[in-house]
Amino acid sequence: MQYLTQDEILDLHMLAIERFGGRLGIKSQDKLRSVISAPQQIIFGAELYADIASKAAVIGFQMLKNRPFLSGNEATALLAVLRFLDMNDVPLNAGLVDELADQLQAVLRSHLDRDGLALWLRERLEVGVEE
Repeated sequence: MQYLTQDEILDLHMLAIERFGGRLGIKSQDKLRSVISAPQQIIFGAELYADIASKAAVIGFQMLKNRPFLSGNEATALLAVLRFLDMNDVPLNAGLVDELADQLQAVLRSHLDRDGLALWLRERLEVGVEE
């Protein structure tokens, strides 16, 4: 399993700001570290987020709820989830990207929680399929 680094998240944030506008900058280093470390958490020797859908969901959820950047948290959350899935060889079609953006907006508005986002991802991701 590959995880996003702080530098990768910062690059995604810069891309989001360049593409969609806003203020570049970190509002809270602690909140940013929380986003980065969340998918790797281990409790009592077991991964807290055991599958790729749970890990992707916690990245998006933490980014939206912790808001580590001055602006562009929504776009950065979407880019971070997409990059995390891509770096772990999880394919997404273009229509699913648009749906994911809608689901992240539902999280932002508190209409969907982290577990709901993980379930939504789990139902749509093509992982573990052997040919």
